[in-house]
Amino acid sequence: MFKSTSLALALSLAALAAPAHAVIVNGSFEDVSSSTPGAGLANGAQLSNLASGPGASWDVFTSIPGWTTTAGSGIEVQTNRTIGSINAHSGLHYVELDSHPRPNSNSTMAQTLNLASGVYQLDFHYSPRTRDIGTNGIAYSIFNAASASLLAGSVTGPSATAGTAVGLWTLVSTLFTVTGGDSPVTLSFAATGKADTLGGFLDDISVTRVAAVPLPAAAPLLAAGIGVLVFAARRRRKTA
Repeated sequence: MFKSTSLALALSLAALAAPAHAVIVNGSFEDVSSSTPGAGLANGAQLSNLASGPGASWDVFTSIPGWTTTAGSGIEVQTNRTIGSINAHSGLHYVELDSHPRPNSNSTMAQTLNLASGVYQLDFHYSPRTRDIGTNGIAYSIFNAASASLLAGSVTGPSATAGTAVGLWTLVSTLFTVTGGDSPVTLSFAATGKADTLGGFLDDISVTRVAAVPLPAAAPLLAAGIGVLVFAARRRRKTA
């Protein structure tokens, strides 16, 4: 009995400490499986045809696999055919959130994740479209189900955020903590600054759990107590 209890505790503690990955759906925008004819709001293009044609190399969508528009005109998906000064960080697609048409071009996209307790790292690649830092801004945030903020930040360029430059991708990384067990959280990205259809680019978004949260204070005491009981049981068996 003591051995079973000790094993169960060890497994529980190992589960708390083990690193884990939170899966971002379509973080690199290469999944075009939900495309339907005429889905694009600006050019009437199919999501699956943007990279290779014929027709438009970009379009705006209310939703794409994994992501939904929560404000503004929609999610503008561009490809390596769209702008001569930059290609996707990886693959063929990337996103701009200062989307067509005006006046609601500054848009927000979001995705819901179910995260266990732990410390997480958000990574994404950013590039400013123009040399005007007032139009290239992107804000990012993570809220839990109770609308409490777990993370909030922003990036813009060129140069306003370190390392950012037109035509180059810059990795942005930041940490946040989830407590209280499994919890749905909402990850959002939003265009900020001038709503002029020219904004910052996003690609390769990921979230990874990098550490478990500290164990409750009682957990080490519980482990020690069970250890004492097991030791005592063994001594009784030896002296019997």
